[in-house]
Amino acid sequence: MIRLLCALGALLILLVLGERALREHQRTVRLTAGALRLLTPELASAVDQIEVHAAGRRWHYVRRGNTWYFPAYHRAFVLNRRVEHLLQSLLATPATFVSTEPGDLARYGLGPGSVRIHLLDPQGRPLLEVRQGRGAPGARAGESYVQRVGADSIFHLHAHPVHALDTAPPAPMLDRRVLPQALQRKGLRQIAFAGDPSYPVQSLSRQLKAMTAPGPMMPTYEWIASSATGAETCPSANAEAYADFLKRLTWSALHDPGRTDAFAQARYLYLEDEEGAIDTLAIGAADERGRYLRLHTTGHIFSITPERAALLFPTRSALLDTLPQPSPYHQAR
Repeated sequence: MIRLLCALGALLILLVLGERALREHQRTVRLTAGALRLLTPELASAVDQIEVHAAGRRWHYVRRGNTWYFPAYHRAFVLNRRVEHLLQSLLATPATFVSTEPGDLARYGLGPGSVRIHLLDPQGRPLLEVRQGRGAPGARAGESYVQRVGADSIFHLHAHPVHALDTAPPAPMLDRRVLPQALQRKGLRQIAFAGDPSYPVQSLSRQLKAMTAPGPMMPTYEWIASSATGAETCPSANAEAYADFLKRLTWSALHDPGRTDAFAQARYLYLEDEEGAIDTLAIGAADERGRYLRLHTTGHIFSITPERAALLFPTRSALLDTLPQPSPYHQAR
């Protein structure tokens, strides 16, 4: 009898200890599940290639130095801020564990049709591969659900990488400016016109205005339109609107850089920024796709709409008379 009681007592002690251990394990699991963690310890500086798979298509981006390109479309420039958003979201934003249950995949927007994002090193080795789920709580939310390719765990990522991917063809994240942001040009201080003997203006330059006392001590500037017959001061609003139009000018399509036949009879804009960097923009022939431009700095050939092309060599009235509102430059964006 005594032995039986001792055995029962020992069993009771084991049950109590077992229950305590089970509770401690459950507590550890809860803490682990709720802990914030990064999807990978890799740094953005290690990423030299990005692949995006969506809707049966694949887009491959590469980094050269500090600049990202899309080689498949005439080596188009990519917007660094969009790439930075993508990499920051996947590499530097914490995530919370949600589930490992296969039955939860559809609930979190994960499946065979999910957007897949692969981050690769210079040799093409994968650093991180994820399936992108739905936004949390909705499509436009700043957070989302993700799953690493080849793993069961689903995470609530406190960012939404897909927001970096615009839907404009031919590929997401492209920089569509004729003067790409990767060039890091400052504001324009001089624009020279060449190649059209009938065009009356030779150059448009931003000059420091002479200060007269009494008056404000802050430097002020004026725009001067020079021609063969002399120089005239332009209304600042007109010149600034034109300069801003050139800085923001976007292309409709890129073309084969070897397509030089379109520039047999070209006009030219020489664009000088505040630091003295000069970009030569050739304005070539036009066809049903638009007017062809070539930026000599990068070698890219673009086409732009006729409405935008008509504003590249502005009329004398557009430079010297009061502009209507909204201005033609604003309407052509």
